[in-house]
Amino acid sequence: MWMTVTFDTDIGSDVDDVLALATILGSPELELAGVTTVYGDTLLRARMVARVAAVAGRSAGPIVAGRFETRSGREVWWAGHEGVLLPELDREQVSTGVDPIELLAGSATVIAVGPLTNVCEAVDRPGIERLYVMGGDFSSAKAEHNVTCDVDAAAIVFGSGVPATVIGLDQTTRIRLGGAVVARIEQAGPLGRLLAGEMRQFWKFTASDSNVPHDPAAVLMLTDPELFTFATGRIEVDDAGFTRFTPGADGPHRIVTDLDTEQVPRRIVDRILVACGAG
Repeated sequence: MWMTVTFDTDIGSDVDDVLALATILGSPELELAGVTTVYGDTLLRARMVARVAAVAGRSAGPIVAGRFETRSGREVWWAGHEGVLLPELDREQVSTGVDPIELLAGSATVIAVGPLTNVCEAVDRPGIERLYVMGGDFSSAKAEHNVTCDVDAAAIVFGSGVPATVIGLDQTTRIRLGGAVVARIEQAGPLGRLLAGEMRQFWKFTASDSNVPHDPAAVLMLTDPELFTFATGRIEVDDAGFTRFTPGADGPHRIVTDLDTEQVPRRIVDRILVACGAG
């Protein structure tokens, strides 16, 4: 399988976005055609993408700052540590003459791992054939961050009928990356050191010694689908951001209902090490 993808991300807050970018860069069957950033200081986020791509020695295609305000009008949550480990980010060049919504709308396959503010505009235009999304919680236990940040946008995307494969908190929280993993990554050259620093920074922020690789797992839905069990149906989003899934063979959506808890984190790390030049 070989596929061209565009990546829509709120990189910089939770470390899983930068790990997802590295997972894409370390996946030879994926060609990264472009990156759009979303939510909050999207220019800073775009410059972070540019820095990661430069350190990796890889092209990410056009890197475009997208929508910074939410469709719902909800205030943007900002952790405060975004980009602080990457000095002189203002020197990084990003694409200023590219419309982020046009870039997404012109992409057959989009991986979306942040609030769906950019994507909700793109699905109004012809072009996107399939979405791969990290968002929601299909155990009904809680409302998930990406959805609650912009409930209106999520409702538009899932109501559009564009085919979407989605992994929620109910599955991603079954896997973790811990200290042994960060030590391996740190030894894998300049990109490995960058990623390890970002991981440790987020662990300090969350008072933890590991993290959940939510967004890299979404990438693996494309590259390693055999590691997941899917159910077909329809996703709906209520006003509070809770996601409801109704099974049905004719539905436009697929959700992950099970995953290989040993192989998924292992494949994520393997692909990250490839991006670092150590795989």
